[in-house]
Amino acid sequence: MVDSDLPQRPQRPREQLPITLFDGVVLAARADSGQIYLGLRDLCEALGLQVSSQRRRIVQDESLHLTQFRVQSGAQFRTLDFLLLEDVPIWLLSIQLNRVSDKAKERFAYVKAYLVQAVQRAFAELSNLPDAPSSSIEDLVELDRIEQAFTQLAELGQRQNALEQSQARAREAFRDLRSLLEEVRSRVQELEQRARATISVTQRGTIYQMVQQWGAVRAERDQKSAPGVAIRKCWSELNAAFGVSTYTDLPAARYTEIISYIKDHYRALSGRDLDALEQGRLENGDGS
Repeated sequence: MVDSDLPQRPQRPREQLPITLFDGVVLAARADSGQIYLGLRDLCEALGLQVSSQRRRIVQDESLHLTQFRVQSGAQFRTLDFLLLEDVPIWLLSIQLNRVSDKAKERFAYVKAYLVQAVQRAFAELSNLPDAPSSSIEDLVELDRIEQAFTQLAELGQRQNALEQSQARAREAFRDLRSLLEEVRSRVQELEQRARATISVTQRGTIYQMVQQWGAVRAERDQKSAPGVAIRKCWSELNAAFGVSTYTDLPAARYTEIISYIKDHYRALSGRDLDALEQGRLENGDGS
């Protein structure tokens, strides 16, 4: 895609929520269409990448979809770039391992290796070739299967529809659906139990905004530290202080203590007080 493909007027997300990814915190936003996007700036900061260079690569790739949302950031609204959730794996495959920060490198390497292997397995299955090193192919004539597979791929959709309409497929689909519903029910119960013990969605948003401001002040005091690095340090210290590995596990019962902890560190760096501005209060404004 190119820059001209981006919407002229940034969207206001239907909802937004900070999530954890690669030991960082990434802002997620849902468009009016229901599609979910992840903040490009936060993605790059979590991996230690330069936002400007990654944005240039993305807008030049027609297979990736970048859009802009006007979202709450700190104590104001800002227009930021967001990458479609479904495109994140494609984007990750294009990133060179040596460009990723040392902190995220090990986890990123596992993720990228898994994605590469998944593509390789899909190709082997499609072309009916061995899911093994190419040295296991004894006769090069077998490679003729590749073109045959590509030609037949266009017919796969129609064949799949026909299979799904068959009675046997319907029974199998019903069994799969019932199993899936049982898993979903179990997962929902687990999440409900966890939600009662951990901070709420609104509290997550408030803490996210406060840590963003804490990290910005920290970066200003330490000229050698980039904003993304400073923010990640703040998250690490906050999680360690309250004995959790990810901020979504922060205990709801200690929410007031968590807010005080962030305020104290912000005041120590800036000499100013930091208000715990609730996300809902900002969203009721006009965003100007």
